[in-house]
Amino acid sequence: MNGLITRLFHATAWRVRKLAGDRRVDDFLVKLARRWRPVLRKPVFIGIAGSAGKTTAKELLQGILSSGSSGVANPGTLNVLPEIAKTILRTRPSHTFCISELSEDHPGVMDKNLDLFQPDIAIVTLIQDDHLAAFESREALANELAKLVHGLPSVGTAVLNADDAQVLAMASKCRARVLTYGLAPNAELRAENVESTWPNRLRMTLIYQSDQVFVQTQLCGTHWLPSVLGAVGGALATGLALGECAKRLEGVAPFEGRMQPVQTPGGVTFIRDDVKAPMWAFDAFFDFLQSAKASRKFLVIGEVSEIGNTKKADAYRKIAIRAQEVADVTVFVGPWAFSVLNARKIGKPEALQAFGRVRDAAAFINSSTREGDLVFLKGNVRQDHFLRIILDRTDAIACWRDDCQRNIFCDGCADRLKPSGQPVSRPKPLDSKLTVASAPFVAAANGADMQLVIGLGNQEAVYSGTPHNVGFEAVDSLAQAWGLSWEARPDAWIARGNVSGQSVILVKLRSNMNLTGGGLRQVADAMGIGPERCILVFDDLATPLGKVRTRTNGGAGGHRGVASALEAFQTNDIRRVKLGIGNAASALDRPAYVTTQFDGESRKLIDSAIPLAHAHIIELLLKKPATIPLQAFGQR
Repeated sequence: MNGLITRLFHATAWRVRKLAGDRRVDDFLVKLARRWRPVLRKPVFIGIAGSAGKTTAKELLQGILSSGSSGVANPGTLNVLPEIAKTILRTRPSHTFCISELSEDHPGVMDKNLDLFQPDIAIVTLIQDDHLAAFESREALANELAKLVHGLPSVGTAVLNADDAQVLAMASKCRARVLTYGLAPNAELRAENVESTWPNRLRMTLIYQSDQVFVQTQLCGTHWLPSVLGAVGGALATGLALGECAKRLEGVAPFEGRMQPVQTPGGVTFIRDDVKAPMWAFDAFFDFLQSAKASRKFLVIGEVSEIGNTKKADAYRKIAIRAQEVADVTVFVGPWAFSVLNARKIGKPEALQAFGRVRDAAAFINSSTREGDLVFLKGNVRQDHFLRIILDRTDAIACWRDDCQRNIFCDGCADRLKPSGQPVSRPKPLDSKLTVASAPFVAAANGADMQLVIGLGNQEAVYSGTPHNVGFEAVDSLAQAWGLSWEARPDAWIARGNVSGQSVILVKLRSNMNLTGGGLRQVADAMGIGPERCILVFDDLATPLGKVRTRTNGGAGGHRGVASALEAFQTNDIRRVKLGIGNAASALDRPAYVTTQFDGESRKLIDSAIPLAHAHIIELLLKKPATIPLQAFGQR
């Protein structure tokens, strides 16, 4: 390292230490990179953009170029301006290349990226809906990306996707050489005979000028084609021959969390695609899964993003309908999971499952899969952390938080072996048989005429008189009004009664409210009662304080106790009576509010609401829903 480089990097280290924690650090790095960039005359600077596929194109191109020369690329998906600056600062005058993704997350950002990075070669993958929320339209997004192409020097090269009309249109105002790629017959770099049927990996024939070569990659799925061709096009633009590109490409392994196969003990194969899950990308994954060869195919879906103007529940149901056509079992995880249960195909209850928490989904998947099964994980790393499902197979995870929000994979987290999160509710695997418990609850002979009214709450005295326990209060008051006595059981208190000739049992479970489902399912199974004959009574933050609402089905609405019940029965067709507890105070700190005693005025409103809740409960009881066989709700 010559004296100039040494002085610059010592200066960088000193300033970063001095400004550690200061908001000016990023600005300082950008200013330093702007001074360093003119020194870097030998390396070819390659900028990659596109609303999808640019990270994979970058990784592939780095793999191709690194086999015969030295250089740097931005790590992972870090592509905002300060990260571009860091990539420039890591580049040495002796390097032959510097590659960076260039973000397009808001209008005008590309101008700053180009002013700093000054690319010689530009690669544009495709235009999709990622980051579309920041732009008025795809056209506006395309115009932002086009700045990369139009800003190239005349001696530069633009590598453009000929299969995407909006990308190809960027060539019209480009003063640099244009190299097009794709399946289109007029593409300069063309792919033919493209195939990727699991367990086979993506392979194709590449044609460029007079050269034709077969390529066997390690990637999974034909949807990687724009990234593969973009990377090869970028390498060709540096002067590399097609045959050499193909040879080096074969040695590039799949990237972490992006259609990455993982073999696990017991012969179960996982394919991780758990970086992000935009709705527009699901069609490609469905195509891959439909053609895949495996004993059974499981699909696990977490938080779906980039939904656009579609209602979230509708988007999830649309995905669920298609998923059941290509997978043997589809598992939805997260707060929106239960919205899909009404999309379940008749006669195939096991084909669609829903869990509120990753831990329960992991228990279900890992107890249900066997040798030869293929499990596809599709989620967002920040919200879902689906890698835990794989780590759970070898007891390499103890953290089961559902609110982590760290944008890293769990195997790289220092806290992964620290126990946290709710205990697993032990969902039964697919192959288990539904059993009915014996006494003291058995009343199968009367089960067809029996209904359960379950008040949700917590048995500890500290929760008495708090918003979280109004479900308990409502059924306590109902028992008193009907003159019923409570029987203490190991897992619940029950009070037996009769309304207009119908048998009614009031229930208060001893389990933690957030784990309502397991205890309720045990009681219902023992009595021969399906979920359609259950009525949940609980607190609801979305309903104004003192108001009462009735609902016959739907999602959990963020209530973990309700979510646990829906999960236990794998249905959202459970009737509910919701007592409103929402007010201004509840919006400030929900956890503290629901576990703090009511103030005087709030107490009066709840006391007035409880008799109204009685009327709602009785109205539901008298409608006498049709009985659905317990088997319809899955072998749980």
